[in-house]
Amino acid sequence: MAEVIRMPLMSDTMTEGVIASWLKQVGDKIEPGDIIAEVETDKATMELENYEEGTLLYIGAEEGDAVPVNGVIAVVGEEGEDYEQLLEEAKKEDQEADEEGQEEAAKEDQAAEPAKEEKKETSAAPEPAPAPTPAADDDRRIKASPLAKKMAEDKGIDLRQVQGSGDEGPIVKR
Repeated sequence: MAEVIRMPLMSDTMTEGVIASWLKQVGDKIEPGDIIAEVETDKATMELENYEEGTLLYIGAEEGDAVPVNGVIAVVGEEGEDYEQLLEEAKKEDQEADEEGQEEAAKEDQAAEPAKEEKKETSAAPEPAPAPTPAADDDRRIKASPLAKKMAEDKGIDLRQVQGSGDEGPIVKR
């Protein structure tokens, strides 16, 4: 029985692969473990290993063609076997999967819309930040790390107006 070879997911972020080159041609006998093509992913060029025994009956993507993950790229089976019906079934499965994916995406978008509108209605203007409490002793000595002092100087910030964020109130980088 002929088997459809689909584009495998070769990396976590891969959405499609580009056929860099075919190492086997239609009519070639292939065995499990044979490398049949090289595929360029979003990260690297990788070898596509065959897991079926038989003859390469069909190549569905030319060199340089981009094929989505799970897209049909080849058919392996017995020499002379009719694989046309198998390809038709695979195309129908792909179309149904695409339609289901589009329906799910539409449902997610519709579910997200009320949530977005709800957030818009409930979000008020941000409350003003409390007035900074100076990080200074009674004698007006500013408690700040040397790095914080240098950063403030470079940016023209008056440290007497900055609230300390370190332990016990000194001004630190964060």
